[in-house]
Amino acid sequence: MRILPTLLIMLLVVFGGGLALKVMWGTAATPATDGEMPRTLAGKPQGHVYTGAIANGEPSDVNPLTTYHPVASGLVLAYTHDTLLDRDPDTGELRPALCESYQLADDGSSCDFTLRDNVTFADGQPMTMADVLFGWELSQAGHLNLGYIGLAFQRVRDVEALDQRRLRVHFDGRHYAALAQVGERWMVVQRRFFEERVRAMLDEGEAMPPVASARFAELVDRVDLECGPGTGPYQLHNATAGVQNWRRRQDLLLTRHEGCWRRRVRPGSWNLAGMRVLFRDPAGAKNALLRGEVDWYADQQLDQLLASRPELSERYEKLVYDYLKLGVLRIVWNCQVAPTDDPRVRRALGMLIPRREIVDVWAGAARPAAAHARFGSDEYPDLSPMPFDPKAARALLREAGFDPEQGEPLRLTVLTFRAPPALRRTLDLIVDAASRAGVQLEVRELEHAPFLAQKNERKWHGIYGLKVFEPWGGAYTLLHSEGLENHGEGRWHHEEADRLAAAAQRELDPERRNALWRQLHELAHKEQPAALIVHPMASMLFSKDIEDCRPGPLGLKPSRAWVPHEKQRP
Repeated sequence: MRILPTLLIMLLVVFGGGLALKVMWGTAATPATDGEMPRTLAGKPQGHVYTGAIANGEPSDVNPLTTYHPVASGLVLAYTHDTLLDRDPDTGELRPALCESYQLADDGSSCDFTLRDNVTFADGQPMTMADVLFGWELSQAGHLNLGYIGLAFQRVRDVEALDQRRLRVHFDGRHYAALAQVGERWMVVQRRFFEERVRAMLDEGEAMPPVASARFAELVDRVDLECGPGTGPYQLHNATAGVQNWRRRQDLLLTRHEGCWRRRVRPGSWNLAGMRVLFRDPAGAKNALLRGEVDWYADQQLDQLLASRPELSERYEKLVYDYLKLGVLRIVWNCQVAPTDDPRVRRALGMLIPRREIVDVWAGAARPAAAHARFGSDEYPDLSPMPFDPKAARALLREAGFDPEQGEPLRLTVLTFRAPPALRRTLDLIVDAASRAGVQLEVRELEHAPFLAQKNERKWHGIYGLKVFEPWGGAYTLLHSEGLENHGEGRWHHEEADRLAAAAQRELDPERRNALWRQLHELAHKEQPAALIVHPMASMLFSKDIEDCRPGPLGLKPSRAWVPHEKQRP
């Protein structure tokens, strides 16, 4: 599975080690020139190219069928392609997207989706049921290593096309969030585009392979620098023999899909002319901010920056906010090797984390963590974070048979992806506090490929990273012994935890379900399969010129953003 560490997802998309975006406003194709009237639709000035500077985060794959890259998902496909359902940026509630309506069965076992009429791809072709079912067919064939889109089909048992606009999805087992997991992840791609790309790659004289064949999957997997036309408000032109709007190691430009259904259904939305991502190093991203070329800039050291550059306050305001997917910074312990297989050792390590000092490092844009859940949610237990108590930690270590004061220190290996300053400083504080208690943490800060290689060898004691949460909550994948992000990482196995996690997933009543989650979090707090550090919040400088773009339950979404004509830039 070509999945990036969750730390990288958050670094690139939220914190970025200096993630900066620039918003430039003109007409849909070119800026207004002398003698031209500025475009205004539904009372909103149109135009501008929304530009971001990403530090060391250029994707290698934007194929919507195969990519697991966070930049491809969050800053490309999120704008070029649509899913059956999405969430209202104002309320965070699930709502129809490519389907105009849906009807969940009374027992939650299936859902009927009715597709919107007259939806077109960016190339003008109508969306058909064949397009909607294309990803499901590839999933059923089992030959293609699907990316994020494959997560939609993990909860699907069967699919029926009832007619040209209606499909019935049968869920695989009882699950309280089956509708959200399937609907929000079921991305619709254009079947015709991928068939054409496959046909172009065939050997001379080779017949077109069936969609369900291994050969078709092999060739689809080679499509990596194109995403094909989607139904979203923007499009990426990057054909080898045509317009190429992705200059490797420089920038990537998305242009408007003028016929997108979203502008028709929700007038006044998606006013930007395009989206541009600049691929820069951290210093380059910061320099773009200092030159006034960006409209928002994410960093956890903003107070220091504003103190040294007070003129930035004239153009930007500081925003600190939480939203549904922000998660928890943690160290996942390898529960299959000594000494981290002993809960006493894990509890001791949890007491060597100076969370209050770490909150200061994050300039207050973080909260000490006590559970694998969104802080303040109904499933969050009434627990205090593990106390910083080196004396109690040493006592627990002696009880477990380790007394560093009588000999060699306890040596543990921790893997992490290369981190920006706030995360690196956090880890330094933990390493220092542990060393003063006789525990030596060897930190291996790695690039993506060696990180995965060492992780798979499992010759480590901890993995330091940032885990994002799903908007529907729940900790099954993190704490059940068969959960994807437990089995593949710490492999903590506790029978009562498995019972609680499984029962919570099957429980459709929210109050009873949240009570089960809280019991699970309390058990995990006792057993400490992971040392939870803080719940970070987003922290950024945001342009004062941008209107109708404020943080909400989904974060900062530019779906209705606009800038007065006189402040627009080409």
